Amino acid sequence: MSNGREAARIRSLRPPKRAIDPWKPLDVLLEEERQPDGALASCLTVFLSGAECPFTCVHCDLWRFTLDGPTPPGALPSQLEQALASRDGEPLPEAIKLYNASNFFDPRAVPPEDLPTLAAQLASFRRVTVECHPRLVGEACTRFAGLLSGRLEVAMGLETVHPAALPRLNKQMTLPQFDAAVARLQDRGIGTRAFILLSPPYVPAQDAVEWAVRSVEHALDLGVDVVSLIPMRGGDGELRRLADQGMLVPPSLEMLDQAMEQCLGLGHGVVLADLWDAEAMQGCSACRRHRLAHLRDMNRSGRAGTRVTCDRCGVQG
Repeated sequence: MSNGREAARIRSLRPPKRAIDPWKPLDVLLEEERQPDGALASCLTVFLSGAECPFTCVHCDLWRFTLDGPTPPGALPSQLEQALASRDGEPLPEAIKLYNASNFFDPRAVPPEDLPTLAAQLASFRRVTVECHPRLVGEACTRFAGLLSGRLEVAMGLETVHPAALPRLNKQMTLPQFDAAVARLQDRGIGTRAFILLSPPYVPAQDAVEWAVRSVEHALDLGVDVVSLIPMRGGDGELRRLADQGMLVPPSLEMLDQAMEQCLGLGHGVVLADLWDAEAMQGCSACRRHRLAHLRDMNRSGRAGTRVTCDRCGVQG
């Protein structure tokens, strides 16, 4: 499924994976998140252990949290049962995200025989979000949506609409393929979410904010329900090689703040800044605390609010 020669080269640069137990979830988080209708609501996010994605994208660091082989049948229902039990009797929220660092509709990652059990476990949720590569969105997705009591939402990585960068990410997806996957899901009444990278490889740092906003705008114009803006992180292997060559420059906190403001200024759709590990982003020490607070406020309200101004770094927004 992946470009074999390029995938082999990328994999040859990777350090060893961490040990993963396929019978335990990686993590469980409860967070407040704006929903497709713009309302703020609690959402349970379950990070599942499973098989690695076969596409071997240049920018991906999620392979570190995956298995070398296929996900054992029964493992995912067991993980989900543990995740739901971790609530200790507290009421479950209406929304849940199941992120498996791979593709929910790849049978190596999610055994098809487990889908009915998973759907039964998810009966109390009004919205269920899973992640998948656009090329793997097909009939299995439609069947799973039919098993759920609530509405299915599929999160897909668009990454960037930059015409030179997207083909070089080894994602093996064209912009028309992404657009077609969104349309296919919408035709079946399935919700959509898009992941956009801020400053991915091969996008010049000085143009990173502009291309992130253009990518978000493209997704929103398609009618994508929720867009998540993810600041590109550095890492090992291929990402370090690209950084050493100046082809990957992780964004600053100021850039994320600016990009998010401009995305909200588009005036439609739900856009969220992914603030996981935002505390570690490079940026001005004088305005860091204010920018983090501003980003959290924008996520909650969907409005830019009062811009952050800083005399030290001179960056507004």
